[in-house]
Amino acid sequence: RVALDDALIEQVQKADVLVIGSPMYNFGMTVQLKSWFDAIARAGVTFKYTENGPQGLLTGKKVYVALARGGMHRDGVTDSQVPHLKTLLGFLGMTDVQFVYSEGIAMGPEAVARAHAQAEAEIEAALA
Repeated sequence: RVALDDALIEQVQKADVLVIGSPMYNFGMTVQLKSWFDAIARAGVTFKYTENGPQGLLTGKKVYVALARGGMHRDGVTDSQVPHLKTLLGFLGMTDVQFVYSEGIAMGPEAVARAHAQAEAEIEAALA
C-alpha cells in the first residue's frame, strides 16, 4: 500500500495540471476519490504542520474539477461536495482550482442537453 501511495504522490508532485472527475454521490465525492486524497495526504511530504497551522506542499498547480450531478446543487445548501474538495485541495496547497458543472442530468433529456451545453461553455471559457 505504501508503494502505491508513493507512486500516486509522485504523479501529483510531477503534474502541472490536474483534472479530476467527481460525480456527486449522496451530496459528496465518491469513495474512490476520497481514497485518492487519503493516499496522497502525507505529513512532511504533501503538507506540513507549522506554528501557523498546516501548510500545503503541492503548490503551483492548476486543478480542473468536472462535477456531474443528477440534481441542481450549485451554490446551494445541498452542495457540500465543492466546499469539501476546496478544503482538501487547499490543505495540500492546490488553490488554483476551477470547477466545471454538469447538473440536472437525472432530470430528463432537456436538462441533460442544458447540462452538457453549460459544461462545454465552462470548459471553453476555462481554456480560453
